[in-house]
Amino acid sequence: MDPTTIYTKVSERYSASALASSNPKYSEAVASAFGYSAEDLASIPADSNLGLSCGNPLALAGLKEGETVVDLGSGAGFDCFLAARKVGEKGKVMGVDMNGDMLAKARQNAEKANISNVSFVASRITSIALPDASADVIISNCVINLVPAAEKHLVFREIYRLLKPGGRLAVSDILLKKDLSEELRNDMALYTGCVAGASRKEEYEKWLKEAGFGEVVVVDAGSDLNVYLSTGEGEEEVTGSLCCGAGKEEKKEEKGGCCGEAKMDEGAGCCGAGGKKEDGGVAQDLKDRLKGVDVNEWAGSYKIFAVKAAH
Repeated sequence: MDPTTIYTKVSERYSASALASSNPKYSEAVASAFGYSAEDLASIPADSNLGLSCGNPLALAGLKEGETVVDLGSGAGFDCFLAARKVGEKGKVMGVDMNGDMLAKARQNAEKANISNVSFVASRITSIALPDASADVIISNCVINLVPAAEKHLVFREIYRLLKPGGRLAVSDILLKKDLSEELRNDMALYTGCVAGASRKEEYEKWLKEAGFGEVVVVDAGSDLNVYLSTGEGEEEVTGSLCCGAGKEEKKEEKGGCCGEAKMDEGAGCCGAGGKKEDGGVAQDLKDRLKGVDVNEWAGSYKIFAVKAAH
């Protein structure tokens, strides 16, 4: 897929997520699975948690009062509002997002909750409209994987540029454990769901070091990605192979992809199952495309941490 198509489709699907009816039980189940506490979730606007996390970068960041934090791909403001509490009135948090509907939702959430030390910037994370050395900490949660492969290295260059000397990066992202077939990599629902566009651990390490970071830590958090298939009520879908028609005793084609004649149908559930329904955005895409799949077999939630040298 070319970058223009990727940006267009990603923006469309995340607009759908921003505008979709809320599902608090699902969103809370996802956030809880990645380490957010009940206290965390109760302390922020409920509409800021859309169930799109793949980790908890704040658990890595070690935020201190008075620090300036930049959140790449801030969505409806979930991590921004949590960070704002940690840095206090003397601190500052800036959310960066390219999606107008997400930015509008985040600003509404900030206004409703009267959170004054958070602002939001409209920008792609490959070229951010902020000055050099403006952040003590940069966080991101399940967003870098959405950047087209040819441009991902630019994100890490921007992170290095924006960090002050001694500043730190704390990211949660989905990375692949094994390669996907070309067919699966080109499936847009899997792409916007942070699976098809995911990179390998070694690639992130290389891009970080090329950007200028010395010591880099990229480790599997061991989280259960099958939480995305949860109903939010303690019930999960049956898991199987990454194959359309999963749950049936069919074998995948040697090159991967859907089983036999069954194909993923754009705009419907896996293998064309189901009819028209309310557009639930990215969360619904994941449920439709990954139904019957053990996501952990193919990908993992990774913790990425690095520090910019102080000199």
